[in-house]
Amino acid sequence: MLTTISCHQEKNILLFDGQTLSGWEGSSSAFRLENGTIVGGSLEKGLEESFYLCTTEEYSNFELTLAVKLIHNNPKANAGVSFRAERVKGSNEVASYQADIGYTNPNAVVRFSDHTPADMNTPFSLWGALIDECRVDVSRYPDPEFFPAVILKMPERELIHKIVKPDDWNQIQVLANRNEIEIKINGITTAKFTDNGEAASKGYICLQAHQGEPYEIHYKDIRLRKID
Repeated sequence: MLTTISCHQEKNILLFDGQTLSGWEGSSSAFRLENGTIVGGSLEKGLEESFYLCTTEEYSNFELTLAVKLIHNNPKANAGVSFRAERVKGSNEVASYQADIGYTNPNAVVRFSDHTPADMNTPFSLWGALIDECRVDVSRYPDPEFFPAVILKMPERELIHKIVKPDDWNQIQVLANRNEIEIKINGITTAKFTDNGEAASKGYICLQAHQGEPYEIHYKDIRLRKID
């Protein structure tokens, strides 16, 4: 059962109680509970594929708030918070929007967006970017045969370097209200997008543990405020 944080305002929901994974479903090998947090991945061994821990309830219009911390020695460690998501049959992937966390190869930025990084030899920060991936309608994606994804909105590099605390907790906020989407990191807007397509208007909230080299992503203080 999901626990309301106010008996007078049931629109405000505590999605994670800090003690159990009640209200969530996903891989018990990729995710675990540790010191009041949900931990994805491992510092001992990398994941061969990405996994998602998803709510058992769907949400449409909402403001989602959570704290995240990325622990890694890998300069391309990556994770994300997917929303309005649905699981892809026969796969560990989810079709969703995603508020990205962490870093990627600059070549991936070129492949999935219209941006070319100034430095193609250094991992590129995707903190606060809005991604869309794995939907049935692949016309949204620039290179669906490689992977069905697109970077819909990417924040300015200088802003991300200023507001993200790389080795500490960062607060992520996702506002999804009809076709308007906004992402904030530590209270600062990093992505704002109006989707005029036909993407899903409701779905699950999913926490990602990304495939790759050893790293951990920690999630806590996960709350959601429903919007009528």
